[in-house]
Amino acid sequence: MTKTYKNDEERLQALEEVYLAQTAESYVKNKLRGVASMKVIYEKAGVDKTYVYGHKDSSPENLKKYEDFVDKVNKFAKAYKTRNEKIVSNEINLEEQLHNARENNFVLQFENNELKLLLVDANQKLKTHKAELSLQSVINKKDDRTSAASQLNENTISTICPDDGLIHNNKYEFSNVKLRNKAWREAKQKFQKLMRRNIPQRVYILVGLPSSGKSTWANETRDFNKDRHTVIIDATNLTVGERSQWIMLARKGQNIKICAVKFFTEFITIKERNIENIRNNKFIEVSVLETKRDSLEEIDFEFEDIDEMIVVRND
Repeated sequence: MTKTYKNDEERLQALEEVYLAQTAESYVKNKLRGVASMKVIYEKAGVDKTYVYGHKDSSPENLKKYEDFVDKVNKFAKAYKTRNEKIVSNEINLEEQLHNARENNFVLQFENNELKLLLVDANQKLKTHKAELSLQSVINKKDDRTSAASQLNENTISTICPDDGLIHNNKYEFSNVKLRNKAWREAKQKFQKLMRRNIPQRVYILVGLPSSGKSTWANETRDFNKDRHTVIIDATNLTVGERSQWIMLARKGQNIKICAVKFFTEFITIKERNIENIRNNKFIEVSVLETKRDSLEEIDFEFEDIDEMIVVRND
């Protein structure tokens, strides 16, 4: 249903808001058609397609904005399809590797997994170098809103940790689906409340397996950049879809920077820490850890809406 807007600025704003929501939903549902297509976006925004495709009398400036918006949606669709093709290719490779691993003994399988981790680490080093160069460029840019807040007297630190809601009767209820859904819902509500604050903020989205050192980093790190107030998302955030949910909520706020914090920890170290967690009732089945490790999607600094990146190594 077409809505009534006063001007092109309101129509463009509505289109942008729906674009953010639908692209995030497409990651979560792993689906593009019927979720983040151009038609779905302008229909959900209530904007007549004649405006979107420049068939109405708008100013040259606004016509260019509509054209840029259509181009952005098309680029997202193209990038999404390319990403899915890569995922399918990776799944085929993983199936072949699994078949070969079953034909070998335990020692050969362990060595194969270690080699895969080394390969991932080598690829990430290349990505990290590129990200650091981009990050330096971002830091060097003058941002009027940031400079106004560069003299903050105190950098407040807020941590969002859904895991805190999984403690029930002094026991870690990781497998309790009902409790986990409640914990995540409350964590997102708390995050949305923080994003409504009219202050400059930097959101640190931690990315890493359980027992990789995320909570320790969140609790002990205090030398954050003083130009913004700090909000930490202490969760695994292993996939693009999981990260996009936080990013979408953050972008609804004003003057927000988003920084991904990637944790590199040897899987054997993670398993050792997991055994130690038996004492505090936070042990996770090794099969669950392996599933999470295999589901990890590397951070695409250019494709995901991330401003900065930090790499934490626990070798």
